[in-house]
Amino acid sequence: MKDILDVTLYGFIVGMLGTGLGGIFSLILGQNKKIFSFLLGLTGGFMMFIITFHLLPESFMLGGTWFTIISIILGVLFVIFVQSSLKYLNKSTTVISGLVLGISIAVHNFPEGLALGSSFFSLREFGFTLSLAMLLHNIPEGLAIAIPLKSKGVSPIKIVLFTALTGIPTGIGSFLGASVGMFSTTLISVCLAFAGGTMLYIIADEIMPEGKRLYSGKLSSLGVVAGFIVGIILYFK
Repeated sequence: MKDILDVTLYGFIVGMLGTGLGGIFSLILGQNKKIFSFLLGLTGGFMMFIITFHLLPESFMLGGTWFTIISIILGVLFVIFVQSSLKYLNKSTTVISGLVLGISIAVHNFPEGLALGSSFFSLREFGFTLSLAMLLHNIPEGLAIAIPLKSKGVSPIKIVLFTALTGIPTGIGSFLGASVGMFSTTLISVCLAFAGGTMLYIIADEIMPEGKRLYSGKLSSLGVVAGFIVGIILYFK
């Protein structure tokens, strides 16, 4: 039980610290689109490495091919469903756009927490690597939430608080992932592949296109390559 509580606490810290740091950085960096573009590419590349070399191979090993493929598809469908469900809230005001994005990010942080909690029971060293990836991944998400709020004059304290709160589902997911991990390797496989599917779709549908939208040059693409190399360095050091 102590292990589950430790992993849950770790999930809350990773989730809330990452998005909260994004909120803080938005107050420091201003609106430098080149930096944001590179950061999005960096986290996208890092997450691609994690999915390719960690989440999916581990899922294949624990649950087999079909459990993994079906879980990836379910993860993708989950994100599409959430996006479609929240579209009707997407009014024209910038503040509401920021709030809607915050809700979306909070929802998709949940399966990330599942993967984090599950990974600590399948391969603890990988759990620490994945948590670092999620921490870095959450910083641009916090930035994305904070920028619309900042442009409309929302107070810095409220911006940081709101961005940090969107990381709470990571802790909840970590608790459930760790609890499941004690009983079934197949369920661990499903959690890992489900999270991999959600991340893969978000990278392709949101992170990389948004990086190019912010700055049409090569910075986001270079960030993707740099993020992938950072993953290799951390894994094979």
